[in-house]
Amino acid sequence: MQQRIRLLKNLASSLMAAACACGASTAFAQSPPEVTLDVSVGGGIATNPFLDGNSKTSGSATIAISPSVVVDDGLGETRLSGDLRLTQYLQRDGSDISGALEAATTRKLDERTQLQIAASARTSRSALRDGLLFASAPGDTPGPLVPPLSPILDTTLAGTRARTTVIATTVSIAHRLDEVSAINAGVELYGTYIGKDAGFDYRGISTFVGYQRQLSPRTSVTLGTQVGGVDYLGRRTGDSLIVSPRAGVQQQLSDRLNLVADAGISFVRTKVIGGHSERVTFAGSLGLCDRSPNRSLCLSASVSAQPTALGGVSTVTSAALNYDARLSRVDRVSLGARYGRTNEDGAGLPLVRVTDFVGASATYSRDISERVALTVTPSYAKFFDDLQPRRANYALMFGLTMKFGKRR
Repeated sequence: MQQRIRLLKNLASSLMAAACACGASTAFAQSPPEVTLDVSVGGGIATNPFLDGNSKTSGSATIAISPSVVVDDGLGETRLSGDLRLTQYLQRDGSDISGALEAATTRKLDERTQLQIAASARTSRSALRDGLLFASAPGDTPGPLVPPLSPILDTTLAGTRARTTVIATTVSIAHRLDEVSAINAGVELYGTYIGKDAGFDYRGISTFVGYQRQLSPRTSVTLGTQVGGVDYLGRRTGDSLIVSPRAGVQQQLSDRLNLVADAGISFVRTKVIGGHSERVTFAGSLGLCDRSPNRSLCLSASVSAQPTALGGVSTVTSAALNYDARLSRVDRVSLGARYGRTNEDGAGLPLVRVTDFVGASATYSRDISERVALTVTPSYAKFFDDLQPRRANYALMFGLTMKFGKRR
C-alpha cells in the first residue's frame, strides 16, 4: 500500500509539473487561446457491450462532454483536453463512467532544440471497448503526415468489467546536430491499476535514446534503444527489465505517401521463483499513410514485449487501419479496423494463453449546421480466448454533437 501511495504521489507530481509547464506557456501567448467544448448525446443497441461470456443484448444512452484549450505563442503549442462520458445501460449492465485528461506542450528552446512534456490519466470500466477498438484518426495539420504507431492492446482485460485506470507522464527532447542528423531522448513514467482484483497493478519506467540521419530529401535512417523496468505491486514474480534496440527507415514515397518502419529485438529479464528468466523476441513496427486534402488512409502495426494485467511481460501484437474522407462540405465518413493479440508466454505468468481481438466500425457524420452534427456508427467486435467462448458484439449507435467555441 505504501508503495502505491508513493507511486501516486510521484505520478501526481509529474502531472502537476506538466500542468505548470502548460500554464507557463499561456503567460506569453501572443494570440487568444482556442477554447472549445463538444457536448454529445446519443444512444444505441449492442449485443455484447463488455465482450464477456454471459452478456445479453442491451440498449444504452450516453452523454459526453469534451473540453479543449489550445494555446500557440510562437515558441510552441500547448494543448489541454478532457473527456467525460456517462453511459446508462437499459438492462442489467448498469452504468459506466469513463474519463480522460491530457496535457501536452511543445517548446522551442532554440533553433535546434525542441522540448515536449505530456501527461495523461484515463479511467473506464469498459477498457476493452473504449481503449482497444481504434487508433487515433489523422489530424488536420498541413504538410506530410507521419504514420501513427498502433496503440498497445492488453487483451487480457476483456470481459472483466473491472475499472482500469492508467496514468502516464512523458518528457522528451530532440536536438538537430547539423543539416542532416539529429538525436532525441526521453523518459516515461506510467502506472496501470485494475479494480475488482481482475489483474495485477503495475508501474513502470521507460527511457529511450535515438539517432536519425537524412540520406536524401526523401529518405532517413534511424537507430534507437529503449530500456524499461516493470514493477508489479504486491508481488516479486513478474518484475522485468526490457531492452529493445532497433534500426529503421523513414521514407517519403510521394508527396502524399509516407512510410516509417523499424525492426530489432526485445531482451526480457524476468524475476521468477528461485531466480531470473531471460528470453529474446522479435520487435518491430510499421506505419504507412496516404494523405490528400479531403482523404487519408493510414495503416500501422507493431509487435513488442509489454507488461500485461496477468502479472508478467508478454508478446503483444497490434495492427490498425483507418480511413477518413470528406464527401462534401457537410458529409464525412470514417472507417476503422483493429487487431490485437496477446501471447502470454512470458516467464512468471500463471499459464500459457493466447487471446485475440478483432474490431471494425464505420461512422457517417453530417453537419446539420455549423454547430450541430449527426453521427451514425455501426460496429463489430470479437474476442477470441483459449479458455472461454465469447459472443461477438454487434452495435449500432446514434449521436448528436453540439459544438461550442471558436475553432481555427
